[in-house]
Amino acid sequence: MFDWKTADFKDVEKQYSPSQFSKRPIDEYLIEYHEISSHVDASKLRVPNRPLLIYIHGGYWQRLSAADSLFNGVDALKEGISLHAVEYTLAPLATLAKIVSECIAEVNATIDQLSPTSVVLAGCSAGAHLTAMCMRDPRISSRVDAAVFLSGVYDIRPIVLTTINDPLSLTMSDAESLSPILLPSAPGIVSALCAVGENESSEFIRQNAEFAQYLNNQSTETDVIIVANRDHFDLPYDLLNRDTTVGEWTLNKLKGSEA
Repeated sequence: MFDWKTADFKDVEKQYSPSQFSKRPIDEYLIEYHEISSHVDASKLRVPNRPLLIYIHGGYWQRLSAADSLFNGVDALKEGISLHAVEYTLAPLATLAKIVSECIAEVNATIDQLSPTSVVLAGCSAGAHLTAMCMRDPRISSRVDAAVFLSGVYDIRPIVLTTINDPLSLTMSDAESLSPILLPSAPGIVSALCAVGENESSEFIRQNAEFAQYLNNQSTETDVIIVANRDHFDLPYDLLNRDTTVGEWTLNKLKGSEA
């Protein structure tokens, strides 16, 4: 059993480097995100009074953008679902606490603007962490029907021990205060999906299972899955794809009996 508290630096670094376990090089995925997203008109995805998927991107709080995170746009248009990708200031230009605040504000503003018929809040990797922190906001949790957490890191203390922390400058105290799994329960999430790819490190698989248990302990109806033939970077492609387990789950929460 891997223990980040006693493991060597190199081993912790590897466990929290998803590209070490992915099926393809990370740069291929990043280029693909940009290319697919660039063919989608973001304004056409923001239609009022429709089911709404709000997506928070990953990149360890220091890479990617909302413009690179519209790769589910074609599925959204086909399903008649609004899609909004959250933009936030990247580290080191913003602290992680500031990033969390920005995401909470944008999620609330997006729901206010679009008056959706239903809402699913989803995030991948660092975006799953931000999704979990957003769901602690009472106004958000009262208006979101379900949350999807993909390949998330919910105890960010191990990150402090890696080079990932260089632009973040987190202390261990910071990490404790910003790790959703270490914070008191914040009831309000009605339904959740915690999913992780089969091709991921044991630490991401462990964190996925432990956060699902944390949610179950606060009476959140939570499904937890390890998705076959998926890794850290292609799992978010499934979000609105009805031919996948993650997509079917998400569409059911957004469209109910119509899905």
